[in-house]
Amino acid sequence: MTLSPLNLTKAKILVVDDQPENLHLLSDALTAQGYEVKGVVNGEMAIIAANAVCPDLILLDVVMPGINGYEVCEKLKANIKTQRIPIIFLSAGNDPVERVKGLSAGGVDYIDKPFQLNEVLLRINNQLKLQAAQTQILKLNTDLEQIIQERTRQLELANQELKFEICEREQVTKMLQESEEKLESILNSLEEVVWSAEVATSNLIFLNPAAQKVYGRQVEELLNNPNLRLESIHPEDRDRVRSLLMNFGDRNLDLEYRIIQPNGQIRWVWERSRLIFDQAGLASRRDGIISDITQRKKIECELCYEAKHDSLTKLPNRSAFLDRVEQALQYTQKTRDYRFAVLFIDLDRFKIVNDSLGHLIGDELLIAVAQILNNCCRPNDFVARLGGDEFTILLDAIATIEESSNIARKIQTQLSNPFYLQGNTVFSSASIGIVEVNHEYEDSSAILRDADIAMYRAKQGGKARYQVFNPQMYQDTKELLEIENDLRQAILRQEFMLYYQPIISLDNHKLYGFEALLRWQHPTKGLIYPDKFIPLAEETGLIIKMGEWVLKEACTQLHLWQTKYSDLQDLKVSVNIASQQLKDPNFLSILEQTLAQTGLSSNSIHLEITESTLMDYKPETINLLHEIQNRGIKLNIDDFGTGYSSLQYLNRFPISSLKIDRSFTLGMLQERENFEIVKMIITLAKTLKIGVIAEGIENLRQLKVLKTFNCQLGQGHLFSEPVDATTAELMLS
Repeated sequence: MTLSPLNLTKAKILVVDDQPENLHLLSDALTAQGYEVKGVVNGEMAIIAANAVCPDLILLDVVMPGINGYEVCEKLKANIKTQRIPIIFLSAGNDPVERVKGLSAGGVDYIDKPFQLNEVLLRINNQLKLQAAQTQILKLNTDLEQIIQERTRQLELANQELKFEICEREQVTKMLQESEEKLESILNSLEEVVWSAEVATSNLIFLNPAAQKVYGRQVEELLNNPNLRLESIHPEDRDRVRSLLMNFGDRNLDLEYRIIQPNGQIRWVWERSRLIFDQAGLASRRDGIISDITQRKKIECELCYEAKHDSLTKLPNRSAFLDRVEQALQYTQKTRDYRFAVLFIDLDRFKIVNDSLGHLIGDELLIAVAQILNNCCRPNDFVARLGGDEFTILLDAIATIEESSNIARKIQTQLSNPFYLQGNTVFSSASIGIVEVNHEYEDSSAILRDADIAMYRAKQGGKARYQVFNPQMYQDTKELLEIENDLRQAILRQEFMLYYQPIISLDNHKLYGFEALLRWQHPTKGLIYPDKFIPLAEETGLIIKMGEWVLKEACTQLHLWQTKYSDLQDLKVSVNIASQQLKDPNFLSILEQTLAQTGLSSNSIHLEITESTLMDYKPETINLLHEIQNRGIKLNIDDFGTGYSSLQYLNRFPISSLKIDRSFTLGMLQERENFEIVKMIITLAKTLKIGVIAEGIENLRQLKVLKTFNCQLGQGHLFSEPVDATTAELMLS
């Protein structure tokens, strides 16, 4: 039988993508290839179009509004009208797990975005060819079965005719011979193995030439030895296959098993067979077809490996690691004295390597680190890469936590050596979190979470170190998360308020102004001071919105006082500004808009920046500070003396005053060092011809010393604690 070629260029293709540019690009390319193309932009339209058009192939995007690509695929596969349409997924996620998910949903292929048109066209053409081939094979099998049925009918008719038409025997015999030759020709042309065997003896009645390729043996050898076919089955599969074939209750069988060829090569096969019964109702023979599925199994194994391993380092990935942790957890439930540990490893400053030397060097560093981790571990330990620059290790069967610490120290030592990568010398270190696991843990995610928390503590502690987890760390992290969530709500619910601490002229004890200090009136925890939430606000970026509110509220309040009390036009207000606010490109316009909306004069406000801001020598930062000064706004350096600023850069910034940190003021009468620091800061301010403000004045002795040094301004509990606006106004009146 000759297979007629299919006109693939006339195939109908349905393209489903919620991105118009992708839809147009694919439609144009496919139309140019001669395909009939229909495009839709969501899953619901895809289902309607598939039922209406019944395309030969569907290109289906995974992530779309409404139902996603996997759900569309499941609905199409559940519909008898559309279930045989091949579906190729398109996805921007390069995740092996997602690839397996797509193929499990019924997809025949999976293409990553951004895609290459040539690759898409090639895969479409291959799938259409495969679909056409499968259709022809199905038709061939149907034709074959019809031919067999027809020949059987003809044989029965011939037997009847023999009783009455002896003279026509030769003619009938010739017809039968021609028919059998045609049937044999068809069977011999198939790539699938077609066989028929007697049930009673297992002797093969028929075996086509395709068996030689699958079994690696001559057909005659298999026909002459009835046991050889079963003996060729892999020992691990043989008993299962024999049992199923001998079970006459199963008329139809579908099997997958392995065959070992004489040269040792293993082939995976899929076999479908059925029992044939004689007129007495007894099983007389079994007919079957065997297909070689070795290539399919190879692809399945590769996909399974990719789903569980990192493609760069070849280490197991997050999914495989969590599976291994779950296995260890189950063992702890059976063996109460069994303990293991998990190390969470994050490379320090890896982003700098990527940004400065490029991702290729970064990848080589990750591969080298993976090798070090393997070398530092024991044979039964399990090393994995979670992603990015994060690795994990399961330390199996440890006696004490000190074993985990020893391995962590060994890793730190190995990582301290330089890496030589493509002519570059690279230094690296890692922060390591350690969690010791016993039967009290119930799931792998909690273990990984605690190891991550410990690692983060190690980073906070200065990096290049390890930290062993304790339950308090989790409580602290949980509380921090609660504060972050409450902090976001606090902005919306306007739970913040300003307190004002007077700033006094030390020479005449007159009120110079106020420093505006932020407080959080929490609905359940009461008044919260800034040291509890400002660092978190800076880390999450919420400080920009909070700082904008503080600036506007302080300016509004001062303008109200200046309007109400005509003799207080020179009253000042100091507002703390975070470094993130200065990096905001809209900060200057926000500042100008605030002054314009509140009506406050620019010379009435002081902005206080931290000393660490001076470490940012970028021209745009210096230009911004000059722009602020040009508008008549004064700049103070807050908590001076506690940071790392270099004095040689101090005169480059338009600073109006230095604020002596309260720790120096409080300790200057007890420690000589603090006394000299205060004296030095005041002398430095005079040299630079800028003002100086002392924080933390709590008694008259401190005040007397500061006045002796000619300190201009001061604030502290000696004058007043920070108070709300109402109390502050009483001081003014």
